[in-house]
Amino acid sequence: MVKIFESIKICSLIILVALSSIGLSAIFFQTVDAQNQTQTQPDSSSPPSQEQLYTTMAQISNSDTPEDIATLAYIWGYPLINMQRSFDYFTNPNTPHVTGQGPANEMNCATQLVNASFKDVVSPNDDTLYCISWMNLTEEPLVLKVPSVQDRYITIEFLDAYTNDYDYLGTRASGGTEGTYLIAGPNWNGQVPEDMTKIWTPTNLAWIINRILVKGDSDLPNVHAIQDKMSLTPLSVFEGNTTKNNSQTTSDTNVSSQVPIKPQPANIPTTGIKLYDELGQAMIDNPLNPADPGVVAKLASIGIGPGKTPSVDANNTIKTALETGIQEGEKLINARVANIGTIVNGWSINTQAGIYGTDYLTRAAIAKIGFGANIPQAALYPISQTDSQGNPYNGTNNYVIHFPPGQTPPVDGFWSVTMYNQEKYFYDNPLNRYSLGKYTEGLNSNEDGSLDLYIQNQNPGSDKESNWLPSPADGFYMILRMYLPAEQVLNGTWTPPPVQLVG
Repeated sequence: MVKIFESIKICSLIILVALSSIGLSAIFFQTVDAQNQTQTQPDSSSPPSQEQLYTTMAQISNSDTPEDIATLAYIWGYPLINMQRSFDYFTNPNTPHVTGQGPANEMNCATQLVNASFKDVVSPNDDTLYCISWMNLTEEPLVLKVPSVQDRYITIEFLDAYTNDYDYLGTRASGGTEGTYLIAGPNWNGQVPEDMTKIWTPTNLAWIINRILVKGDSDLPNVHAIQDKMSLTPLSVFEGNTTKNNSQTTSDTNVSSQVPIKPQPANIPTTGIKLYDELGQAMIDNPLNPADPGVVAKLASIGIGPGKTPSVDANNTIKTALETGIQEGEKLINARVANIGTIVNGWSINTQAGIYGTDYLTRAAIAKIGFGANIPQAALYPISQTDSQGNPYNGTNNYVIHFPPGQTPPVDGFWSVTMYNQEKYFYDNPLNRYSLGKYTEGLNSNEDGSLDLYIQNQNPGSDKESNWLPSPADGFYMILRMYLPAEQVLNGTWTPPPVQLVG
């Protein structure tokens, strides 16, 4: 059995970096928040390096022992399990209402910006509104209609069943132009209707995340007008061959009278070896992406595959190996979580999300801590929990973020700095202000063109109040959101400035 690193310290700072990468629906944040609350942190000095982890993964991938194959299967299948459970949970009508809940193959949109009373998700944002669509493409394609949006940032992210970002529409990807798109699954070979553009989807289970910039509460009607012009419809309904209620695709929403298991990371390893049965069921309609015959053959050698139930059919030796695979797979995923991201000027920056190829360990780690993460070209979300001296933030102190002239975050979309309390929610304050950024009304630059953001608990005075981001009286952290970051952000030639302690 390949040795798995025992000393793992899950770094909460990195967890929050990846979490902020989606900033939308409740379960995706509650998922990791619950994991943080329930998982015991083992004593350790430092987690394994990326090089050590990749060496271990290479050894496991080349091993033929049942324990190593079960470990590989757990890591490889982790995102698929998370996606299938999320689909079942969010499309079930008995699920307690959360953002993103609703029938399959429809758009389910948020209509209001959140404030400090909002506790459904951790690390929320007040920059965008979301529309979520969980898709099942087994029966027929879906038709997505998108209006022209030229006055603001919009993105439509497409994820397959393995959490790979397989397509984008919006400001960056399609110029915000109007379009009608046929979203077709891997087995559909029909004729694409005239005036539609096909979006080929590598798996039948897929997910759309739509984000639209909101320039404050007064701008909400404009965003609602955009949302009203967007639609997702089964092809047969769009062509008038059937009604929405009679559409086989739409009715495939989970209608169990029981609420499915929450798609929380903490609930995955505790499932036990029945997890591999669940994996086999999810594989039936979701071809591997990327195709990997070697992985298929290895999994099959211990009874894991489409429709297989190794928890029932395997012998006791294999069942013991499956249990080991869960334990060792979790350790490796947690170790990868701990070293995702690079610390620069006190900001942790992660540029490894969205497109994974055969890097199954990173794919699993991101599925665990940043489910639905954008690719870096779409958005980056550095997080800061310490000042320039490496000390944790405390509201008894005053801080400043100083952007030199011409050095505000270089983005083609927009940027913002958001404040969070120790509970990972907005901080309730007299100004009802939770972020500062490109679209903050009244934000004032200095005479030389530089920009100072004042981070403190007490009002800094009328001359600075426009640039004040109120902080709690105790601990806090901040997220710098950069939508459509410029090349100098992606290549590291521009970095966020350190947060300086003042006074």
